[in-house]
Amino acid sequence: MTPSTTLLSVMTALILLLPTAAHSTDVPERGDIDAAYKWDLSDMYVDTDAWEADRDRFIAALPNLEQYRGQLGTDGATLLAAIESIQAVETIIANLYVYAGLRSYEDTRVSENAARFSEAQGLYARYQQALSYFTPELLAISEETLDQFIDGTPALAVYTHYLDETARMRPYTLSEAEEKLLAMASDPLDKFDSVFTAIDSSDLQFGTVVDSDGNEIELTNSRYGAFLHSTDRRLREDAWKGLFSAYKTLNHTLAANYEGHVKSRVFFAQARGFDSRLEQATYTNAIPIDVFNNLIATARAGSAPLQRYLKLRKKQLGVDLLEIWDMYAPIVPPTLKDIPFEEAKNIVADALTPLGQEYIDVYWKGFDEGWVDAMANRGKRGGAYSWGTYTSKPYLSMNYEGTLNNVSTLAHEYGHSIHSYLTRNTQPQVYGDYRTFIAEIASMTNEAILMQKMLSEASSAGERAYLLSSYLDEFRGGFYRQASFADFEARAHAKVEAGEALTADVLNGIYADVFADYYGDAVHADELNQIEWSRIPHFLRSDNFYVYQYSTSFVAATALAKMILEEGEPARERYLTMLKSGSNDYPIELLKKAGIDMTSAAPIEATIEVFDELVDQLEQALEDMNTVAAYSH
Repeated sequence: MTPSTTLLSVMTALILLLPTAAHSTDVPERGDIDAAYKWDLSDMYVDTDAWEADRDRFIAALPNLEQYRGQLGTDGATLLAAIESIQAVETIIANLYVYAGLRSYEDTRVSENAARFSEAQGLYARYQQALSYFTPELLAISEETLDQFIDGTPALAVYTHYLDETARMRPYTLSEAEEKLLAMASDPLDKFDSVFTAIDSSDLQFGTVVDSDGNEIELTNSRYGAFLHSTDRRLREDAWKGLFSAYKTLNHTLAANYEGHVKSRVFFAQARGFDSRLEQATYTNAIPIDVFNNLIATARAGSAPLQRYLKLRKKQLGVDLLEIWDMYAPIVPPTLKDIPFEEAKNIVADALTPLGQEYIDVYWKGFDEGWVDAMANRGKRGGAYSWGTYTSKPYLSMNYEGTLNNVSTLAHEYGHSIHSYLTRNTQPQVYGDYRTFIAEIASMTNEAILMQKMLSEASSAGERAYLLSSYLDEFRGGFYRQASFADFEARAHAKVEAGEALTADVLNGIYADVFADYYGDAVHADELNQIEWSRIPHFLRSDNFYVYQYSTSFVAATALAKMILEEGEPARERYLTMLKSGSNDYPIELLKKAGIDMTSAAPIEATIEVFDELVDQLEQALEDMNTVAAYSH
């Protein structure tokens, strides 16, 4: 509906956007990738000319929104006409923005695409400015009058929840002139992420490493993860130090950029009258702030199982000190590797059958219709994400390399895309997105169900140990690591709100303290580790305080997957109803309908217990492996 509740909500589907890009000459150019592994964006715009025609249509339509200025309180018919006119223009700007972003991320080296995306960002800022009057005027209408409008104009009834949500923001909505000023400031003050992306994806170089076979290979963000999973400890160390040393050379630059970003977020929060940026982030998303505080306190206090797992990892690796570069090394030989993409598609489909035939049909529909951009190419923005608009396909991007993690990523991103598809094919446009708090649940539930399926079919102690260790790594990454990131964000913002500076030394110190709180003495923290904050793109999001929702989503997904697998159809129907609900209710209430109460610390504590139980299972699987090995000798 308004800029703050639609396009930005669409943008929150851009997830797991790791700071990666392919630069090596061994990585293919995009033109060399088979079309079967690339998405088809022609459904949005057949070519640049079509995009530019829509841009011109948007520019021409923008002044039409001005006719409703000062008229929203006239009667129900006028309010309805204004909403419908805004939605029509919103559809255009959303498509312009997302298409330009998707094309830009295909190859960040193409300046034409980057320029188009920058232009789209500017157009969106103009859209915000044009609607600066809308929320203040809407909030000036009394609840009694709104009720009369709805009674007298039945077509307004569908917007009841939206109007309730808007009314929540009454204490934090400014005058029309002030709202326009904030809208004008949004584009320049949202550029810190663009600065980081330009440095990280295009400018920053990491040198080379020598692999286990003696070959000198360019170190890139996209290859870094693979090197960290190597069995060669020397290669892991070289890759980790090579990557982090590059960020270290820009420590002060990246600190200044992050400080500017935090100050911009604090500015917007204080301008609206919030006590803190955290209060604004949680309140705006209709999440009680206690949900955030419960997560941080419970995760930090419940870090013993995490440290127990890391000490088991140290023992299995046979090292005197568990270094940072040892945290992702395989502790048992991989039983699943070099998985062809076609096989990965079938593995995921088979695992997700408990979600029902409708879900599986949509899954295959995505491949048939060109939703998926599967393979890495030079300049492609790395990691994985799902992104789309109310009228587009729910596109997803990844960099598939045949690993178990890649298979899990496919399930994860499809969770987002199918969630988007079900929502947009069920809900009207006003509710055709979903809150960030809900967004990650669909993806992580898929991952949890996939892992349970694979564990149930493990054919040996070795395979079970491999799957368990992989899942525990994913678990600590999705739950503990993201909670620690949120902890870092909270401490950094608190510094700025107290009038303190965020220098490189201050930020490095905060990160070192947070790391010690969660990992204790289980990991030896190399001095370079304290600059890791500088390579986390999520910290630069305009809707920051995003990462804690990965942790809360992991909590909810763990519980939902268990319900679906144990209860069957009743739990599945509750879950699918949530996915189809979009934003037609508050996220906490949607989760309660699905069977999870996130206002309590109990689900978080239960998740920590599950992690602890998985460590027990891994210990047993490793013992079974040793027993089998002893008998074989």
